[in-house]
Amino acid sequence: MTKPEAKNQPTAPALEKGLDLLEALATESRGLTQRQLAERVGRSVGEIFRMLVALERRGYVARDPSTGEYALTLKLFRIASQHPPTERLLKSALPVMEQLAAKVQLSCHITVLHGEQFMVIARIEPEWLMGWSVKAGTVFPLSQQYPSAKVLAAFQHPGRRDELAQVIADNDHVSLRKALAALDRISAEGGNFSNDDGYTRILAYCCPIIDSTGRAVAALTVPLVRQDRIPKAEAAAIAAELRAAAATLSERIGGGGGA
Repeated sequence: MTKPEAKNQPTAPALEKGLDLLEALATESRGLTQRQLAERVGRSVGEIFRMLVALERRGYVARDPSTGEYALTLKLFRIASQHPPTERLLKSALPVMEQLAAKVQLSCHITVLHGEQFMVIARIEPEWLMGWSVKAGTVFPLSQQYPSAKVLAAFQHPGRRDELAQVIADNDHVSLRKALAALDRISAEGGNFSNDDGYTRILAYCCPIIDSTGRAVAALTVPLVRQDRIPKAEAAAIAAELRAAAATLSERIGGGGGA
């Protein structure tokens, strides 16, 4: 996990150690014991002990007393949410999401890229929840099985788009050509509105939220049950409401009006 150091650049070994621990825990849905963590980052238990104590004291990790496993708390997510661009996006998004959820009677959520993964930063549920929803703060890998991942990758500038397509190809064990073809379909449709890729069992309609440069800064998603259980007219109405909501959010952040 430790990256090679560039020559003549100052180093901060303690900080690197702490970041290694946080990155290792970020990939685990359950948690890791102190010994497992040490093995994961290529260090001894003694080397990471003090850093774990500090991270726990500051609230970045929590230890389960029954198993001894350490897991990330939501503190990093809360810090990221307070970052001005994210805060501005959420301030604009939440009222629009509430209206969307009320109109379609389904949950909706917003995701953003998080390195080579993506994260749910907000969700809204209607008073009567039909279908399923995901928790804010959840991180997922970039994969064709997630409509949000495809939309976030498809609506990037060419160089970044190719990088993310390669990540998807590696994660899904498919060719780069196939991954790019999937992103091309998403771009052409203005979002994810079909379930013909062979991956997604639970369909989710998804649209990009576009900034002034034409790049997707986030994706607005409505998870549904299987598409074949939704009347076509109802599915079309949901898609139309989602497109309108994404366009509104794109306009509010100074973008090009969405999909």
